[in-house]
Amino acid sequence: MNSSPTPPITEAPAPQGLLTAEQVAARWQVSRAHVYGLARSGRIPTVAIGRYYRFRLDALIEWERAGGTRVYSGRDRRV
Repeated sequence: MNSSPTPPITEAPAPQGLLTAEQVAARWQVSRAHVYGLARSGRIPTVAIGRYYRFRLDALIEWERAGGTRVYSGRDRRV
């Protein structure tokens, strides 16, 4: 019988390279609402999972390197 305590259950980690709006907000030091606003307006690349937005780390890094200038619309918005 193992007497060591069971670790607490925490939020499941995001799949490799996929970030939540909260994680993007922490990365950029902005509010989560600002990240959602950028996503809704097509200013940042997103991945749609049903009604949820997720953000590919590699796409965000590319967007950051480009100076955040590309606007995403239609199909290419959701990479």
